[in-house]
Amino acid sequence: MLLYLSEITESKAPRDVEYHIAGDELGESAEIKNVSLKVEFYRASETISLRFFGNATVKTACDRCLADLELEMDIDENYYLFPENTPDVDYFYSGDEIELDDFVRETLVMNMPGKVLCSEDCKGLCSKCGADLNLGDCGCGKSGE
Repeated sequence: MLLYLSEITESKAPRDVEYHIAGDELGESAEIKNVSLKVEFYRASETISLRFFGNATVKTACDRCLADLELEMDIDENYYLFPENTPDVDYFYSGDEIELDDFVRETLVMNMPGKVLCSEDCKGLCSKCGADLNLGDCGCGKSGE
């Protein structure tokens, strides 16, 4: 999705973000769906401000027991872009347009939870037989150690 520099003024302006993230961008165990995202943009002198906000659903697995989960993510990320020749900045622009796809991808990935559990007291899987210990003792003798 492109944002043209000629559209960016000193007044904040919102726009719906159209972006479809591919499953392989997040690894095999996570999928982001139901993305509802807006970008709000404005210019302050030569600095451009981008604010991405909205929500999305993450379909993933519990880090302990591998149970399937769906979590809602609230998203609110800001980026400040500077002219290309500005030293020591993380984000810059050049030309007449800004490609937003990389910012959207980074925003979605940065807002994914670092550790995902189906519950705070998830017992995980038995290290010997692989049984789900949330369903009860597996009986192999390894789970109690």
